[in-house]
Amino acid sequence: MPHPEQSFRWSWNLAAPPAALWPLVSNTDRFNRDCGFPAVRLVPPAPGARPNPARRVWARVAGVTIEWDESAFEWVAPERFTVERRYRRGPLDRMIIACFAEALPGGGTRLTYQMRITPAGWLVRLAMPLAVRWRLTAVFERVFREYDRLALAGARSHALGRPKLAPGAVERLDTIARALVSEQRQPSSLVARLQDLITDGDDLNLARIRPYAQAEEWKSDRRETLHLFLHATRAGLLDLSWDLVCPHCRGAKPGRHTLSDLPAIARCDSCDTDFAANFEQSVELTFAPTPSVRRVERLEYCVGGPQVTPHVIAQLEIPPGASRTLQLTGQRGRYRIRAKGIAVQPTFRVANGGPSALDVSLGQPAAAEPLVGISGHLTITNPTGASQSAIVEHLSWTDQATTAAEVTALQVFRDLFSQEVLRTGEQISAGTLTIVFTDLKDSTQLYREIGDAPAFGRVLSHFEVLKSAVANEGGAIVKTMGDAVMAVFTRPLPALRAMLAAKRQLANERRPDDPGNPALILKAGIHAGPCLAMNQNERLDYFGSTVNVAARLCGHCSGTDLLISRAVADDPEVADYLATAEAPATRPDAIQLKGFGNTRFEVCRLNPDR
Repeated sequence: MPHPEQSFRWSWNLAAPPAALWPLVSNTDRFNRDCGFPAVRLVPPAPGARPNPARRVWARVAGVTIEWDESAFEWVAPERFTVERRYRRGPLDRMIIACFAEALPGGGTRLTYQMRITPAGWLVRLAMPLAVRWRLTAVFERVFREYDRLALAGARSHALGRPKLAPGAVERLDTIARALVSEQRQPSSLVARLQDLITDGDDLNLARIRPYAQAEEWKSDRRETLHLFLHATRAGLLDLSWDLVCPHCRGAKPGRHTLSDLPAIARCDSCDTDFAANFEQSVELTFAPTPSVRRVERLEYCVGGPQVTPHVIAQLEIPPGASRTLQLTGQRGRYRIRAKGIAVQPTFRVANGGPSALDVSLGQPAAAEPLVGISGHLTITNPTGASQSAIVEHLSWTDQATTAAEVTALQVFRDLFSQEVLRTGEQISAGTLTIVFTDLKDSTQLYREIGDAPAFGRVLSHFEVLKSAVANEGGAIVKTMGDAVMAVFTRPLPALRAMLAAKRQLANERRPDDPGNPALILKAGIHAGPCLAMNQNERLDYFGSTVNVAARLCGHCSGTDLLISRAVADDPEVADYLATAEAPATRPDAIQLKGFGNTRFEVCRLNPDR
């Protein structure tokens, strides 16, 4: 016969509003750590085992192993979350934890934390009330009051205890910091902030530093911050890691130190699904201090929680045939509702002036994307014959991930980490990239007219012009082939601007009064589309139809123009730029490309002389 459930409840009136408190109180990984609870570990499912919606977790408390099945969290941001644990080993049978944040009429929050515990034995049943009240009341009081202080100050984390630096770390930090400023020309203010982060930062943050998230906190430029982190890694201050991120729940798997260690296929235990490593969606670059400065362990204190997926505003378990309603308090924009095993994922928009209520059925798309007001009510119905965990996520949330597609397309990364390649023969999707091929017109004639040595010097100088123009627009030179160059960008417009700048600079170097210094005429073709990343000659290279088309386009240039594909011309940023007065004149054309049969490709010829 099971023992009766015991309920414990604590409440506080806090000064910060629910929206400011939510990132702190719903970060269960940090909360458990701050309360002094032990680190936990996930038990991987046995090979061939039936899928289990709950995750098996274990921890050691006072030398005793406790093991439990943890169900998926339910939550509605920034109001409440709930999780249930069913124990397999230890003093408990079951525990349900819930947290509620209610806005007070005069401002602030009424925060309530609740634990419902079913003991596993009579002795535990008798001791539990005293142990919980005596042990946890003071702990919860301290932690939540501290979170209130942090929320009012606009902070989302804090260091716990005094950080332990490695012997000689202060001197090593100072030496590297001076070199970053004087030799690598990194901004002194950012270098100083990085020093402070490493010496005073919180272990949980330092175990997985995300450059763009750090830039947002520092209010610094994203690209400038990423460049600093890359230079600091090369200088021995940081270690980099390639994390595999589930494209569905955005949960990160333990990182790899090199691209060659990345598996082609990874598994997300939370979503119970396999996913392919993809540079654009599922491979993220993160950093941590090198152990010679500060050793930081990647410990987990909770395997779930709302802050694992901050773009998810609600996760609700809906029984078959039932409905759940929630009030929307999130930001404007597009949202999606998804559930495991249901292919159709309805979307809707939140905007001012929308209806006050919206009804959506799982797996049933609407004829048009529906609209709901900024504080409207969303009702989700489960018409299936099985219970479903419905997830409501923001589609246009500010993504702070530094993806491998973006990083590997940076010139500074290729200069500093040229040894970063994939395993030989391994192909990984690099996502949608913009590829540029260039060549010099009549370069053979140049060698004949002015001699090999002067012509070779001119060609080398033109490489420097291209490298500078490409790097200034956030791209990278992938390789040179004779007089030709292949470059990569994450977006079409920077690629176009880089080629226009390079042509302009090369044209300005022409000296009409010096017949021994003829103009260098640059040809360039630009195309955008999906690419594959691969190791080629110990270098990270790109392959696929997109690369082949870009190379063929370059061959169709006359030298007085730039050739861009219709995919580039139709890009919204490029289209807006071409409509401006300072843009080059454009002329549509249709050409046949070698190796693509009789297919005619629509292109645009840009005349930079306009």
